[in-house]
Amino acid sequence: MKKFFAVFTFLFLIQSINAQQDSPFYVDSLQMKWVNDKYNAMTLEEKVGQLFIVAAYSNKDAAHELEIENLVKTEAIGGLIFMQDDALKQVDLTNRYNKVAKIPLLIGMDAEWGLAMRLKDVTRYPWAMGIGAIQDNNLVKEMGVAIGEQSNRMGVNFNFAPVVDVNTNPKNPIIGNRSYGSDVSNVAQKGIAYMNGMKEKKVLASAKHFPGHGDTSTDSHYTMPVVGHDLQRLNSVELAPFKQLIDAGVASIMVAHLSVPTLEPDPKIPSSLSKKIITDLLKNQMNFKGLIITDALNMDGVAKAYPAGEVDALAFEAGNDILLFSQAVKTGKEKIIAKINSGEITEERLAESVKKILMAKYYVGLNIYKPLDNKNLIQDLNHVKYKELIAKLYENAATVLKNEENLIPIKNLDKIKVAYVPLEEAEYQNFYDRLQFHVPVDLVNIKSASEVSKLKDYDYVIIGLHKSNETAYKSYKISDASKSIIKSVSAQNSTILSLFGSPYALMDLDVSQTKSVLVFYQNLNTTQDIAAGVIFGAMSANGKLPVDVNDQWKFGNSVSISGIQRLGFAEPEAVGMNADVIYKIDQIAQSAIDQGATPGLQIVAIRKGKVIYDKAFGYESTERKKKVSTKDIYDVASVTKVTATLPLLMKEVSDGAMHLDQNLSSILPRANSTNKANLKLREILAHQAGLPPWIGFYKESVNVKNARLYLDYYSRKQDEEHPIKVTDNIYIIGSIKDTIMDDILYAPLGAKKYEYSDLGYYLFQDYLETKYEKNLDSLAQESFYKPLGMYSTAYNPLDKFSKDQIIPTAKDRTYRNQLLHGYVQDEGAAMMGGIAGHAGLFSTAQDLSKMMQMYLNGGTYGGVKILNPEAINEFTKDQYSGNRRGAGFDKLADKNNHGFGHTGFTGTMVWVDPDKQLVYVFLSNRVNPSVDNNSLANKKYRENIRQALYDAIVN
Repeated sequence: MKKFFAVFTFLFLIQSINAQQDSPFYVDSLQMKWVNDKYNAMTLEEKVGQLFIVAAYSNKDAAHELEIENLVKTEAIGGLIFMQDDALKQVDLTNRYNKVAKIPLLIGMDAEWGLAMRLKDVTRYPWAMGIGAIQDNNLVKEMGVAIGEQSNRMGVNFNFAPVVDVNTNPKNPIIGNRSYGSDVSNVAQKGIAYMNGMKEKKVLASAKHFPGHGDTSTDSHYTMPVVGHDLQRLNSVELAPFKQLIDAGVASIMVAHLSVPTLEPDPKIPSSLSKKIITDLLKNQMNFKGLIITDALNMDGVAKAYPAGEVDALAFEAGNDILLFSQAVKTGKEKIIAKINSGEITEERLAESVKKILMAKYYVGLNIYKPLDNKNLIQDLNHVKYKELIAKLYENAATVLKNEENLIPIKNLDKIKVAYVPLEEAEYQNFYDRLQFHVPVDLVNIKSASEVSKLKDYDYVIIGLHKSNETAYKSYKISDASKSIIKSVSAQNSTILSLFGSPYALMDLDVSQTKSVLVFYQNLNTTQDIAAGVIFGAMSANGKLPVDVNDQWKFGNSVSISGIQRLGFAEPEAVGMNADVIYKIDQIAQSAIDQGATPGLQIVAIRKGKVIYDKAFGYESTERKKKVSTKDIYDVASVTKVTATLPLLMKEVSDGAMHLDQNLSSILPRANSTNKANLKLREILAHQAGLPPWIGFYKESVNVKNARLYLDYYSRKQDEEHPIKVTDNIYIIGSIKDTIMDDILYAPLGAKKYEYSDLGYYLFQDYLETKYEKNLDSLAQESFYKPLGMYSTAYNPLDKFSKDQIIPTAKDRTYRNQLLHGYVQDEGAAMMGGIAGHAGLFSTAQDLSKMMQMYLNGGTYGGVKILNPEAINEFTKDQYSGNRRGAGFDKLADKNNHGFGHTGFTGTMVWVDPDKQLVYVFLSNRVNPSVDNNSLANKKYRENIRQALYDAIVN
């Protein structure tokens, strides 16, 4: 008999060791020693206490905090689920509660879309429905890693996620957006990827809501939903993802409060209290070795039928290891202990659960507990890399379901008329602003289908369906009025429908005549940025529909859209920059206004093809009557060189029509008999040809002491002799251009060393206009501004824009004797009729950023190849030793910085850094009212903003 018991004991120990090693928490024998030592040292009351996880709040009063502390101390509970809402307070409370815990607490949270599900001021990841559209599961794993890191930072060991319910019922009121969709395999793959990411950071995942909450039309928070499918269906759909996660090593499974007659015939017993479902099915048949946890025991799906405390005992008896959100810990413990003492529950059963819990605690590192540090907590939780990942997730979720006639991305931006119609009345302004960056867009508000005639003259109508992003549980349904408007507009116009909400909104929507249908899953600034980007080709769309919506729209539906290298929008963190850059630029810009360096200014900053900053500051003049906007048009002064003349010369090089080592006379025959004939084009462009820095052409035509114009040159009326308009009521003789050219060509040359000169650009202008028999404005418009969508860029802007759109510059007291408003500030350019190679262009920071991005893209923008990258490289590289200039472009003295750009006399700057993928545009009218105001340059406001951008780059 003794021999029998010895063999039995040995076999039991072997079986126990094997079971422990099969556990997803098993580490090594040292772990098991720790577990057994802790278990053996506990009283029965302490062992039972480990089964309980209760709800803790960081926004409740001192009485609540004391209550939780007492539960930890006197009832020896095993863990806490923090519900809301302050991260710093939660860390403090975690330290406080663990200080009185005999064994450190498992800290859990519902963090399905990250800790922001429960905490304010923390980065929020996409809802699961959007994640379900992503085709790259490595991104989902990255999300799991990121949430794991944030959980580590908060001392959270247990994330009650992922949701692996297969949402086959569009009317599901509680799962919906929390599900990865209606396809079993996709749901399982996303759940495994998320789980594996957290696992790398030793954060426990809990798949929920077993045995499957996806096909219910009621909410278990309020009642007990019924899942009435037969066993074949349950195995193939509801249970299948759980089985796949079990096979992949999921740490925990949460059991829902459901009635599933096929699995538990007694309608009074919810799945969370069913031994048939938990022990027989989940543990024995599905061979799950991890922690089994109840859904919250305060939910009406179970709490209505069972008294608090009693439900805890029933749940444990059914096979659950952890009792979540207990409402009566003391009573629950007493009832469980009573059942153990009576033999209804064996101590082996208790040991099984408690040792699993202890193994889990060791696995996540609670065997060596360290108090949490809250220093820089909020900054750490909102690290740049997390926001960069979030943007990437939303971008990869973007789904195009329909795109007739390849309507998007919209390629040709020339002379198109676009309207935007917002529907459903949630926030839309950001989307509208982003659309306007690419083309002028009219906002047209329509309340009923009877008003769609307002849109009849538009080439494109973009409709935004903006659903509330307040919670994942908001209704996806759209109004009958919106449905009618969409149908009517689509019948009349080429219509692009962007849905910012659940794809279920398409269920009974007639889009048969809608040309393009896009889904972005949530209504956020980020998704609105992406939507504008997809429509205009800033980015691709590769997401696929994650659910069956109706007979038309099925899981996996999509039309792949490729980007065409236009500019998009993003938060700084999304492109590897610290968000503090926004604050720093704001500060510098506002200081420039406050210190009187300029009345107003515009700034655009771009990284990795995404606009991260686009703002205007100040007023149009020192009178401070009218605030400036991002749509105002500025005199860009010498930035004209790199946005008009230089790109045209680069095009000549790209087309093989010239090279930079040609002599000037080879392109400008009139230079043949002058000392300029043998100047190399490269020398002229690098300001190393010995040309005089400046010639005051206007001084020969005016008495500069009193700004009286000589009648030999000027007339108050335009006539045959005076065809060139200088400003209002001032016209100059037509021969002045030849006079200017002669003055330049016959001017003496200096030494061939670096000395900045505008004069070469008059020569290049003459070459280009003579060759093509068009003025510089027409050449630049056709070659660059139209294909780039630079709608607000032109010479002589008053010919195309209203005066209200144009920012005034200097009060000219020596030549034109007037405030210059819509006329070029540079006197030489004015004598050329406002069109010159070195100055005269007017533009916005937004428009100039498109050309700068084209340079950064290697000559391509909007799907159109405009310049060869070799030509751009030739013009932007260092040209001569000891000279920081490129061929026309300015550069830094630091040879390790390969950036290039230019500044302008009116207070402007453009900058491109190919290494850092950075574009920066600064426009101002610092010369208003006087050109003598030099504090913008003296205090280096433009340069300081550029440096702030460099300093903000993290990766």
